[in-house]
Amino acid sequence: MRVLITGGSGFIGRHLAQSAAERGHEVVATYLAPSELSAKPPLPSGVRWEPLDLQDRARVDALVESTRADAVFHLGAQAYAGKAWESPADTFETNVLGTVYLYEALRRHPPREGAFLASSAAAYGAVDRLPMSEETLLRPVNPYGVSKACQDMLSLQYSLNFGLRIVRGRLFITTGPGKTGDVLNDFAQRVAQLERAGQPGKLRHGNLEVRRDISDVRDVVRAIWLVFERGDPRQAINIGAGQSFPVRSIADSLLHLSRVPLTLEPDPTLFRPTDEPDIRSDISRLRSLGYSPTIPLERTVEDSLDHWRKFGAG
Repeated sequence: MRVLITGGSGFIGRHLAQSAAERGHEVVATYLAPSELSAKPPLPSGVRWEPLDLQDRARVDALVESTRADAVFHLGAQAYAGKAWESPADTFETNVLGTVYLYEALRRHPPREGAFLASSAAAYGAVDRLPMSEETLLRPVNPYGVSKACQDMLSLQYSLNFGLRIVRGRLFITTGPGKTGDVLNDFAQRVAQLERAGQPGKLRHGNLEVRRDISDVRDVVRAIWLVFERGDPRQAINIGAGQSFPVRSIADSLLHLSRVPLTLEPDPTLFRPTDEPDIRSDISRLRSLGYSPTIPLERTVEDSLDHWRKFGAG
């Protein structure tokens, strides 16, 4: 099977590309900037890497036409909420118009096995109760969440109106070795830096009392395959842990694993004006496909720290 993965050079994308290659598929994956090709660790081998800016409609058309993929995984997106606040137009051009360009191209060259959209729990936004099920109203509270809700609804619309099989996985927090820009790996990078310096130090932090639904990327990739293979385009499916963990437990685990003495220090600049006390998914639909998480958060923390010990922390 020939597989096309947009956003293949991203954190989840590279794990998915590696998994697809290991399954024996012919994999074409995309990257945005040439610098991504020299990432550490290296991008997966056995994959054909193609440049793609989702805002370039002609390029999207050409890639879909030349690839003629049997399966498409749409992970490409502007994925940072902060950047979405700074440049909502750019975020919508990538996430919303880029998705329209892709789906229009897929209408002309429908993938035999269908497509998967990596939607986001950010589309839920403000909720009245937990856990968040797929029936929870979409009330996104920032431009990024709105763009993901648009992607989600576009996927359903193209499935219903044009006969494309597009299944939607709404991903909650996904982390693991090598991710950047999340609290676990920010902490782990700092620990690795202090260990190399061989001196005690401090982990500055924001609100450690919030709870978050956190999954290891290796579990998430398994879930993506299940949703792609068995999902129903008419029903979105949450991809998460189905439980929430206190952020403090991550910091405590790293303090325990550190090879140098560390202390925690609150940093007022890292506290958000508003912060949901708890985010938690209902993964009943995902479990009905045969899924259950296998990697405990403690292992994710340890593997992430080992990654930064090996590859450096900047």
